[in-house]
Amino acid sequence: MPPGSVAEAIPAVRARRIEGGGTVEVFFQIAPGSTRADERGQFASVVAQAEQALLDHGLGPSNIVCGWIHFAKAPGWDWREMLTSSWEVSGPLPLSAILQPPAAPFCFCTMQLHAVRSARQSGVWYGNSQKPAAATVMRAGARHLRLMSVTPRLDLRESADLVDMAYDMLAQAGHALTDRGLAFKDVVRTWIYVRDIEHNYRFVNQARNRFFAEQNMARLPASTCVEGALSGAAAPVAMDVYAVAAKGDVRVQAIAPGLMGEASAYGSAFARGCRIVEPGRKTLYLSGTASIDAHGRVVAVDDIKGQLDRTFENLRALLDGSGMDLCDVVSATAYLKRKDDFQEYLKAASAHGLSVETPTAVVVADICRPEWLWEIEACAVKSGPDLGKSD
Repeated sequence: MPPGSVAEAIPAVRARRIEGGGTVEVFFQIAPGSTRADERGQFASVVAQAEQALLDHGLGPSNIVCGWIHFAKAPGWDWREMLTSSWEVSGPLPLSAILQPPAAPFCFCTMQLHAVRSARQSGVWYGNSQKPAAATVMRAGARHLRLMSVTPRLDLRESADLVDMAYDMLAQAGHALTDRGLAFKDVVRTWIYVRDIEHNYRFVNQARNRFFAEQNMARLPASTCVEGALSGAAAPVAMDVYAVAAKGDVRVQAIAPGLMGEASAYGSAFARGCRIVEPGRKTLYLSGTASIDAHGRVVAVDDIKGQLDRTFENLRALLDGSGMDLCDVVSATAYLKRKDDFQEYLKAASAHGLSVETPTAVVVADICRPEWLWEIEACAVKSGPDLGKSD
């Protein structure tokens, strides 16, 4: 990268640690130690740095509840075997490997991890699309479940259209939730990856709208739906799911849309964000947020600087509605339509107050509207003894 560029200041390993209620929780973003290495060498560097970062926080691979590896292209080796061998673990971890190129120059792969140590954390279940890799954490009496790399059934891919495959993917997630004592009404957030999203987003939307209507969803989940595919998978659509079986003092709420209108007003079944309120803590999961006004219109068409500014304004308004700011963001993912906009993104993020130390993945991916040049999703946490009592 050019000497003196904003990107030079980004640490290869970034972490945000949260403690409270007998739980240690850490969000990580890990890049290769050097982009001069070949593709396999970069991945080995990321894996080694991830393991050391976990150890530095008193954690290990068994504490990972979810994670994402972003690859520039499908690796020519078995990344799962390489990872499990290096980490000396048996069986798969709850990680999704997504074909979404890192935006940083010469970077082949990056990794996001969310790791938790608590008194009650389950192991990881392995399976195919009917039983996706999963991890459960108990906190404040509520069960937090992650389902990773959910896809439609294999036998549908030759005969079904994309609407049916997307519907089946949602149904498979529903079955996996039911198997673990939850339901789709408990889903806080989804991440949906679609091949050729400009053409196929409307079909995924049709399936999602129909499935959620059939589920009588009183509260819509937060969501991101972007261009992407699981590495090594033939499915044209895939998803990750986060659900919480809330009870007692733990509540899940959809948030107000801030400066934007509700996505459901123009036919997209997701909330702008969801908030988990529990004793001493609020956690906010913000959907993919872009340059849009209160009427659903794209702001600053063909103007990356204008779109960056408006998107950060929208993001700040969503945070502000829950009494938070960008300093409370513990993890984020930015999706750029054009790799060449990476430096402009970094300048805007710094200007708007998103710290370079915040674990943030920046990848290249098309967005669901062709006019959008980027979008960002985020997770924010605020802790304090009085939080959760009256929210």
